[in-house]
Amino acid sequence: MSVEKQNKDSTPGLPLYGRGTEGEAILSPIEKIKTESNGLRGTIKESLHDEITGAIREDDQALIKFHGMYQQDDRDRREERAEKKLDRLYSFMIRLRLPGGFLTSDQWIAMHQIAGENSTGVIKITTRQTIQLHGIFKSKIKPTIQAFNAAKLDSIATCGDINRNVMCSAHPKQSKIHAEIFSYADKISTQLMPKTKAWYEIWLNEEKVFDKKEEEDPLYQERYLPRKFKIAIAIPPNNDVDVFANDIGLIAIIENDKLQGFNIAIGGGLSTTHG
Repeated sequence: MSVEKQNKDSTPGLPLYGRGTEGEAILSPIEKIKTESNGLRGTIKESLHDEITGAIREDDQALIKFHGMYQQDDRDRREERAEKKLDRLYSFMIRLRLPGGFLTSDQWIAMHQIAGENSTGVIKITTRQTIQLHGIFKSKIKPTIQAFNAAKLDSIATCGDINRNVMCSAHPKQSKIHAEIFSYADKISTQLMPKTKAWYEIWLNEEKVFDKKEEEDPLYQERYLPRKFKIAIAIPPNNDVDVFANDIGLIAIIENDKLQGFNIAIGGGLSTTHG
């Protein structure tokens, strides 16, 4: 079977790697992994139970992004460990879902405790108004996420080919307008979460979903998005969220101290390469 470059008449909505000799769609390796992942489950559970290595299986490395994490390793110790014929020192980064960057004081205190117990102890605040913890070993992933959940926090869809953390302009005086507009960031984030219950099954030990209709996802389907998708809400005159750099930017229309709606800007991000 030969593979040709994607044709202009490709099936709408289907990211292609090419077409076979009979015109059938051939998915790229990453699209194939997502499509065959059983709702982003893959073999993540099996990877977690593998005590031979601190890493997870290669295909699962693509899937855990949708669960809010990346596999990493200590680059400074690669040569040392290679000389000793040891596996790389693998660990994981976990990123929280914080629409509008909102975190209560109790959640912030919980973050400090979780970071100290399960990671390097360093809390990184990102440019998309969320928080990352690094240096989490494989055996600590589940306890970390369960501790997040106890603090009413989650890491669902903060990485991967999906809608990422929704940003919203900050306001030092916490005006009524800001509170109203923040509620839109929260609603958008919730509405665009994946329908699969894999995150709850794997990390919180919830019961497995047997009825696939419960997980039907008309928005993302089985392939999810070709790349990450970014949304931000700006409250004029401030543009602290860099609204035009996002795939969708919502710019609040405020008249007489009341929200009238939004102007919409599109196409600021639209990442074209996978990595």
